Amino acid sequence: MGQGQAAHSSPTDRASPRARDLLPFLASLVIGAAALFGGASRENALRLAIVELAALPLLALTVRRALREGGERLTRLRVPLTILALIGVVPLLQLCPLPPGLWTALPGQAPRLEALRLAHLPTPWLPLSLDPGETGRMALALIPPAAMFLGMASLRPGQTRALTWLWIALAAAGLVVGLAQVASPAGGPAYPYATTNLGSLVGLFANRNHEAGFLLALTPLATAAAARRSDLSSRQDASSRGWGDGRWLGYLFVLAAMVALGVIRSRAGLVLAPPAIAATLAVGARVGGRRSGWGPAAALAAAVAAAAVAVVVSGLGPIVDRFASGASGEFRLQAWPYIAAAARAFLPLGSGLGSFDRVFEAVEPLSLVAPAYFNHAHNDYLELWLETGWIGAAILALFALWFLAASVRAWRSGDDLARAASAGVVLLLAQSAVDYPLRTEALAVLFAFCCGLLASPDHRRR
Repeated sequence: MGQGQAAHSSPTDRASPRARDLLPFLASLVIGAAALFGGASRENALRLAIVELAALPLLALTVRRALREGGERLTRLRVPLTILALIGVVPLLQLCPLPPGLWTALPGQAPRLEALRLAHLPTPWLPLSLDPGETGRMALALIPPAAMFLGMASLRPGQTRALTWLWIALAAAGLVVGLAQVASPAGGPAYPYATTNLGSLVGLFANRNHEAGFLLALTPLATAAAARRSDLSSRQDASSRGWGDGRWLGYLFVLAAMVALGVIRSRAGLVLAPPAIAATLAVGARVGGRRSGWGPAAALAAAVAAAAVAVVVSGLGPIVDRFASGASGEFRLQAWPYIAAAARAFLPLGSGLGSFDRVFEAVEPLSLVAPAYFNHAHNDYLELWLETGWIGAAILALFALWFLAASVRAWRSGDDLARAASAGVVLLLAQSAVDYPLRTEALAVLFAFCCGLLASPDHRRR
């Protein structure tokens, strides 16, 4: 930053002081609402409504500013804005009523027609989605991440760093709540949701896997935020690098998160912990795009290794049991071929966002029927293919291309937060292969937060 940035003027810099002050406040409101009320993917319609309402002012302000500032801003964000618009259009198209001659000709509609025939009802206009109510709720759930992305792409570096610390503070508060949850494994007020993993540390979430993904995605961001805090002092005084800089605050959170993973006992979290630590060390080893020494990073690695040994020694039995039992893991592997077959039956347009329950109930074999409720495919790419067909696959491919290009720019730049954000996105995408983290509002908003950091023009100017 500094001298190289003084010659540039961005739309954010030209915005009114009132708008500049209001944006970070509204963004923090969305982050707080998402973390406190968006930790479950179902059975909490009122809490999700609070998050969606909290996001409306931020969405309105960012859209108003984009329209007022015009061409330069829209051109800079044309690719991610196109992707965002396509994502929003999908549920709207799936909710549009179609004439009988059109929807009856689409693949996968035979059960609908048979139900109408047995009920002796005429063929009405119907939307593409097999579950319009859930599709509508999915469309509303897109509001908070969309607002967060647009807001992050508009904020200055100091504001984005402050919001990063807000995420970390909320995660730390969740760990404190998790201590009370472990102390009362039978349930109680420490668990924020009725349907949850009793006896596990779930923090502000309903699912221990989502708590693990939340912590893992924040570990590189914590290190980057602390490194940025010490960047100026490191440039002024070389002796302040390493042991004495502010990175230790971020490393302390990383250490606490790694210890918590052993208590959470999420298999996906334990598998993704090594790449998360590697990304954290890579971010922490460079400050402002320059090498800052491996002393603190090596100390962090040693501390994490010691914590891992302590967790294994004290809790090896429960951790091994989680991997050995594998009941839910085996079930999802057995269910995936049936879900894939159903997805092929609904190509090219899919069955509608949020319709997984209805489709899976129709194709689930008797051999897989069990008391456990299989509410998602536990592979978000497969579920997305089922619900949106080739349209969703094309949007996902377009996002992957943009994300790859943005990540390359971030790692070539001196923006530590942008590099950490790319690592957070990768960790959440990796977890999506065996779970559904982005269908939880809190993690969807965090994902959008990271994408907004990558879309920001600040790291391109460094």
